[in-house]
Amino acid sequence: MAGPSPSTATGGGHGGTAAGGQASHGPSNPAYYAMFAARQKVSEQAMRYYAAGICGLIAVFVLFHWTRLLVVKLERSKKPLGMFGRPFVATSRLTRNLLVRKVPGFSSAGHAILVIVYLALNLMAMFIHVETNSLSNFAARFGWMALVNLAFLVFLALKNTPLAFLTAYSYERLNCLHQIAGYTMFTQMVLHGAMYTAFFNSQGRLLTKYAEPGEIAAIVAGFAFLSVVFAAVILRRFWYELFYVTHITCWIVGIVATGFHQPEFTKPAYIITLLAALMWVADRIIRMSRVLYNSVNNEATLYPLPNGGTKVVLKKVPARAEPGKHCFIWLPAIRKLETHPFTIHRGSPVEFTVKAQNGFTRDLHNYAVANPGVSVKASVDGPYGTFPDPMEFDKIVLIAGGGGATFTFGLAVNVLERMTEETHKNIVFIWAVQKHENLSWFKEQLDLLRTHAHSTKVNVTLYVTRSPISTSDLPSDGQNPLLQSRSSSSDNEVASPPRSPIDTDTEKNEPRIPVPTHRRPLGDRDPEKEMHEAIETHVEHQSSRSSGKEIVTSASAHRFEHPIKEGRPDAASLIRDAVNSTPANQRVLVAACGPHGLMRVVRDTTARLIQGDGPGVELHCEQFGW
Repeated sequence: MAGPSPSTATGGGHGGTAAGGQASHGPSNPAYYAMFAARQKVSEQAMRYYAAGICGLIAVFVLFHWTRLLVVKLERSKKPLGMFGRPFVATSRLTRNLLVRKVPGFSSAGHAILVIVYLALNLMAMFIHVETNSLSNFAARFGWMALVNLAFLVFLALKNTPLAFLTAYSYERLNCLHQIAGYTMFTQMVLHGAMYTAFFNSQGRLLTKYAEPGEIAAIVAGFAFLSVVFAAVILRRFWYELFYVTHITCWIVGIVATGFHQPEFTKPAYIITLLAALMWVADRIIRMSRVLYNSVNNEATLYPLPNGGTKVVLKKVPARAEPGKHCFIWLPAIRKLETHPFTIHRGSPVEFTVKAQNGFTRDLHNYAVANPGVSVKASVDGPYGTFPDPMEFDKIVLIAGGGGATFTFGLAVNVLERMTEETHKNIVFIWAVQKHENLSWFKEQLDLLRTHAHSTKVNVTLYVTRSPISTSDLPSDGQNPLLQSRSSSSDNEVASPPRSPIDTDTEKNEPRIPVPTHRRPLGDRDPEKEMHEAIETHVEHQSSRSSGKEIVTSASAHRFEHPIKEGRPDAASLIRDAVNSTPANQRVLVAACGPHGLMRVVRDTTARLIQGDGPGVELHCEQFGW
């Protein structure tokens, strides 16, 4: 990948021309070796510059994280900030104000700056000190860059990344940069191969050159990485499980073939390739060891839920598990060789709620419907995920759309479980769903927010974005007939509304038969990736129903005893009211999980509320992109 060996390099072979266009007498020519050694020395130096730039970028992240922790300590201190502390805190808030704003094409301005800096480092390293008298010089440099970026993108993909401890950025929040690094590496690899192909063709040695074992390995690596990119760009949108298998399999083929492309054990190219492979293998060993350890005497109890959902309750609590984080669940009764990520919404016992799409989640739901309450062998890898400690804030504003409530309910439970009589905190909980029956998925958590000892400190508002069920359609006992119906069709037993949210919950005594509906076929989509699609269009566009007319059906009041409003929440106004009503000496956490339109509103609104003389405001947007 980094270029041919000296015996076949730019001037190489018999009767070829050297990089400078002078006649060469082949590898025995000392000038040829000197040219090749000089080029490799310059390329290696450029790679050191690039590596230093990447390390500097990581150092900025580390510094920003620890600076933020210092600011938090100063804000929570009862002592006066002093002449140096106040400007320091104000500057930190202004920086956060700028970084969290939404930028078109990126999740935030911070992500946009990160990508721009990363691409600038690549451009600098690609062209610095490159001799322009031969196309092969550019080809060699692009090969070096592709190789180094290969190692970097593997580092970004590690589930057990050290950056989670150093910067509070776990792997899923680094996924954006992982994808950018992958596209960059693939582009450099294509340029590397194309330029060497043009060079050797001009020498009349193309067929001879590509018959060599090392070049055959390079061709295999190229097509393998092409398949990786194809899976990421195309398959991931339609069939997640096929994407994942293709992504991993082709990556293994590509990294092995890259090693055979430059098989000299002492060469830097081979060492970099080996380092990338070892990082990936070590991460896999850690993950498999954790699954094996957590599988000892562990089981999961499965409960089918309305609308195609499944509750998974673990017998054993994994170390460091807490609501709001996520784990990769292994259920060999469903799939022996697969693990799938789901968010923890209850810590003891650990509970997950899974919305049935196709593939694993559909098989899981079918199994639960056929065997309600069954206990099966289970284990987990995790937990993963990082978010601010909610106990460090005086007010916690939680906003969710559809299945995003899995995260916000987890965070709310996290706070309630840790609160004491001396704790003075307020929780503002806002959740929007498409249909009234979707609320039953989290009936247990809604009841907890209403009946907990600290329920007076929790303000819950629920929104139903579609027309509610009329009272006249309900029986006298106030129960929803849809939740009591059962279809004789096997297809309808596991069906759910098109693009409905996932990751919700209900009590064990809730009806276990899904609502008989029809849906369009889907591929094996990843459930966490799809969980926000349900109300995307409802958040994107405002309408006359956004005023939040309160629903007064007997079913709402009887079953949930929380305010339920019709229409879409005005997220911007709700956030502004919550922050503006907070004293300047307190801190507010705004945490949200939902569709992209909701996230954009939350980001922009919260960014404008981060002021130097107001309450301390922290924003956390939980979004998955596997």
